[in-house]
Amino acid sequence: MSRISITGLLATVILWLVGCGAAQSTMPATEPATPAPTAQVPVATQVSAPPATISSPAPAGAGAGSTQDGRPLAARVNGQPIFLDVYQKQVAQTEKALTEQDVILEGEEGQAQLAQIRQNVLNGLIEQAIIEQAAAAAGISVTQEELEATVQQSIALGQGQESLDQWLAENDMTMETFRETQRSQLIASKMIEYVTALVPTTAEQVHARHIRTSDRAGAQALLDQLKGGANFAALAQQASEDVSTAANGGDLGWFPRDVPLMPPQVVESAFALPQGDISDIVESDQGFHIVKVEAREVNRPLAPEMLLYLRQKAFETWLTDEWHKAAIERYIDM
Repeated sequence: MSRISITGLLATVILWLVGCGAAQSTMPATEPATPAPTAQVPVATQVSAPPATISSPAPAGAGAGSTQDGRPLAARVNGQPIFLDVYQKQVAQTEKALTEQDVILEGEEGQAQLAQIRQNVLNGLIEQAIIEQAAAAAGISVTQEELEATVQQSIALGQGQESLDQWLAENDMTMETFRETQRSQLIASKMIEYVTALVPTTAEQVHARHIRTSDRAGAQALLDQLKGGANFAALAQQASEDVSTAANGGDLGWFPRDVPLMPPQVVESAFALPQGDISDIVESDQGFHIVKVEAREVNRPLAPEMLLYLRQKAFETWLTDEWHKAAIERYIDM
């Protein structure tokens, strides 16, 4: 099962809206749209908590007896409690929703899924605490007007107040709890904007094509044809084994140096070539490439999907740093 978590700060709202077919509209703006075929940028996923291994281990003797204000704890984050009943309720809601969607498998695989869900829920609650603590330190808050507008939007997207009331009753929740999840979501959205505000919107970029083969001899034969005057795009259509770009003449589109998924050897070669030049054979873990640079710009605006990817990457880096700095104590076994 993927490590991507349904974070604590979003789970309640998302699980209700999933049933109504409107969850995507309430997510913070961290998820890029599906990129154009030549952009070579992955569809980003919801920001997830870092692995549990970077959290501080529970102190010796910690466990079910750890309480605050008479309530058992699941964890503490910089001294802030995460109560066991809050964690357990969110686990139950998540498992119920996924079971109703037939996502949970049977047998050992299903048990492994459930264990991962429990870890993801706790990681999400820890992430929520980290984000909200950082927001408070930065003076970021949510007004009553902002909260009410978001609540009303979610009610409308989720098929109305009656639908929400029924869902809350089925999950032993109150409207007050629902509003609190909305407030947490708004805080998260504001922190994303705050953390990623300085991500550049332009970068040095090249527009390149490539031909990929699985063996060096084949690549050499193609390179000889190109040196003899063969048209690069036409040859890529005929001979490239990269099915995602071959039909477009090997077009990789415009990309910056830190483009994801593309082999770093191809990126390095493209940025080293003058405009119009063709590379020698470039070897990567995907095969053997020949690269041609069609154009380059020193300060080209980033494509929307690339900018969103970089914003998410910046936020994930920030969040991982905050995890490393936080004093996290866990009181439950996964």
